[in-house]
Amino acid sequence: MLPADADPDAIAQALREAVAGAPSQGRDVADPRAALPVLGAPELPEERPAGRGRVVAVWGPTGAPGRTTVAVGVADELSRLGVSTLLVDADVYGGVIAQVLGLLDESPGFAGAARLAAAGNLDAQELVRLAWAVRPQLRVLTGLARADRWPELRPRAVGTVLEEARRLAEVTVVDCAFNLEDDEELSFDTVAPRRNGATLAVLEEADTVLCISGADPVALQRSIRALGELRDGLPDVEPVLVVNQVRRGPVPGDPRREIGEALERFAGREVRFFLPADRRATDAALASGRSLAEAAPGSSLRVELRALAAALADVPSRPAGDAWPCGPPGPGDVRRVRGHDRAVA
Repeated sequence: MLPADADPDAIAQALREAVAGAPSQGRDVADPRAALPVLGAPELPEERPAGRGRVVAVWGPTGAPGRTTVAVGVADELSRLGVSTLLVDADVYGGVIAQVLGLLDESPGFAGAARLAAAGNLDAQELVRLAWAVRPQLRVLTGLARADRWPELRPRAVGTVLEEARRLAEVTVVDCAFNLEDDEELSFDTVAPRRNGATLAVLEEADTVLCISGADPVALQRSIRALGELRDGLPDVEPVLVVNQVRRGPVPGDPRREIGEALERFAGREVRFFLPADRRATDAALASGRSLAEAAPGSSLRVELRALAAALADVPSRPAGDAWPCGPPGPGDVRRVRGHDRAVA
C-alpha cells in the first residue's frame, strides 16, 4: 500500500512489481516486465550512433492535423527498422505522447532534462534515466504534465538537450507545438520567458522539419499560412511537406492530385508524402495505448508511416503488411496493453 503523496517513481516501481507478481494463467512467461515500458533504465544502449545523430522535427499548423500521430508512428517505425530512436514531446501547448503510448505523464521527461541542461548537469546517463524504454530501440521523453509549466523549457536548454540526444540515438523525433510567434517582439522584454522559444529552438536545430498538413480545405488554408510564417521567421528551414488524413469527400476529384496542385500553387511546396486517413486503426491504437504497428499492423496508414520513416533514415523499408512485423508471436510472448501484460497463446 502506497501513501497518497507517493512520488511517481515509487508508483511506477510498485506497478511493475505488482505486474511481475501477477499469475501468468498457466503460460510460461520468463520476465513479464520485459514487455512493459521501463522508466529510467540505467544501462546505456550497447551501440551508440557513430557521429552525431539526426533530429527530425514534426511541426504543423493549429487545428490537429495529426502531428503527434505522425511523430509517434515515425519513431516507432524507425525503431522497428533497427534505428535507435528517441521520441521527444516538446509541445508547450498540449503534449499528449504519454497518453498516446499509455505512459505515466507525471515523470519529469523533457522538462527534467531541460532543468539538468540549464544547470550544466545533463549527460547521456541522465537522459537515459529520464526516458521511458518502450522498445529495445525506442526511448521516450514525455512532455509537460501541465501546459502552464512551459517556462521550464528555455530555448538554450532545449538546444542542449537535443545536442545530447544526438549522442544517444541515431534519430531523435521531436513533436513540436504549432505557434511560431516570436514572444520577444510582443513583450518588448528580451529577458522574459518565451513560450514559443522551445518550438523555434527545435526547428532551428533540426536536420529535417516535417510540416504536417490536414487534407480538408480548412486545414490546407492553415498550412499555407503556416508555411508562409515559417518562411518569414526561419528562412533557412526547408520543410518536408506531409499531407495527413487524405480521403475522398472533403476535396472533390482525386484528393492527392487536387491537394498537391493546390499546395504547389499557393504555397510553392511539393507534397513529399501523403498519409491516408484510417480512423479505425488510429482509434484502436489510442484506445489501447499502443502504436499502430501493435494495434493495427496491416493499416494503410501504418504502411505509409513506415515508408516515411525509412526515407528519413535512408534505410530499406521492409514490408509492413505482415501482421507480425517482428515475427509471429510464440507461446509465452507478452504484449503491452495500457501498462498491463497480455500473454499470447
